[in-house]
Amino acid sequence: MGPVVGLLLAAQISAGAIVARVKENDAKLQDLETLVHMDIVSEKDTKTRVFELRLKREGTGYRARILLREPESMAGTEFLVVAERGKRNRQWAYFPDLGLTREIAGKSQEDSFLGSDVTYADLAGGAHLDDLLHRLVGEETVDGEPCYVLEGIPKHRIEYGKLRGWIRKKDFVNVKAIFFDEAGRPIKEAHLTDVNDVGGGVLLAQRIEVRSATENHRTILTMSGVRVNHGLPDESLTEEALGKGI
Repeated sequence: MGPVVGLLLAAQISAGAIVARVKENDAKLQDLETLVHMDIVSEKDTKTRVFELRLKREGTGYRARILLREPESMAGTEFLVVAERGKRNRQWAYFPDLGLTREIAGKSQEDSFLGSDVTYADLAGGAHLDDLLHRLVGEETVDGEPCYVLEGIPKHRIEYGKLRGWIRKKDFVNVKAIFFDEAGRPIKEAHLTDVNDVGGGVLLAQRIEVRSATENHRTILTMSGVRVNHGLPDESLTEEALGKGI
């Protein structure tokens, strides 16, 4: 092996090192509060949903609480998603017209959230990085930014058979992802843009567009009024708290 080849090999970054940097970024976010404007675009029409999202890290998992504001017919409906590493997510829904909370059982975590291209599992942060076996499959440019392309294979069953992510070299932020089924067919593709430091070095994509790979259907999520790491109380993210205000 010549000296030039040796230097090139030594300069290459491993998949493990990339994942470590991504996790380092993720660890800066302990809790999040934001207003989300969600447009669900199909061939027939565009449906708009507006909801408050509160999310808190819980060890290697997350708790996410969603309170719908629009449309008016759904205002006051709430959802709670609890994600624990290595376990199936748990979800609850609160219906204001009935005044009751019900657990969403079975495969519902893999279902579409309000008819969008986002699932209940996605709302709680999706697959944990440690639950995937990663390999570096190449380098590409996304929106003019050089990126590493990582492929992740689940160590145990999740809703996706494989994931591929584009990680910006300059700051190790994920700016694109493709989700595959267990047969290796693409399900959907996500583009994450408008990345900003929203406080304390937390880099957050404030616009996410998710496109179906099989239908002429897409979902655009835009965040506003973002607050991070303000110490969300644990008791505000429980089943008992649903329907009782924040």
